[in-house]
Amino acid sequence: MFDFDPHNFQLEDLNRIIGQSQEVMRNLEKVQDALGEVTGEGEAADGMVRAVVTGTGGIQQVTLEPRAMRLDSQSLAENVTLAVRAAQTDAQSKTTQLLGSALGGVDLAEDALDQDKVREQLQSVQDSFGRKIDERSEEFLRRQQRM
Repeated sequence: MFDFDPHNFQLEDLNRIIGQSQEVMRNLEKVQDALGEVTGEGEAADGMVRAVVTGTGGIQQVTLEPRAMRLDSQSLAENVTLAVRAAQTDAQSKTTQLLGSALGGVDLAEDALDQDKVREQLQSVQDSFGRKIDERSEEFLRRQQRM
């Protein structure tokens, strides 16, 4: 999404990154309503137990077909749990897809954030930016001395 070489950070990269960030924020605002409408669906026991959950995983509905009542209480409980978990996974997947599209088509499932890697990249950008500022400052001072 943010395409730049942290080891060769240029000041124009900063303007491009700011523009991309603003675009991402606009996209996230557009997706916000859709996120509130996300539901996930799951089933278990060959479809005899069905669950629907909200995008945040809250249970909206659990449906049991009459045949499900023939299951013993432990099996029924396990299948209700399985259906709810499947619905939560479905809702999470839909949410991830919506957010990925808002972030410019990023596949969040594949591009999961590794905090250490992000920290390293940010440190690298900061170091490179600091070097560039130092170089520009030295160049400015040299020019000032020539005048």
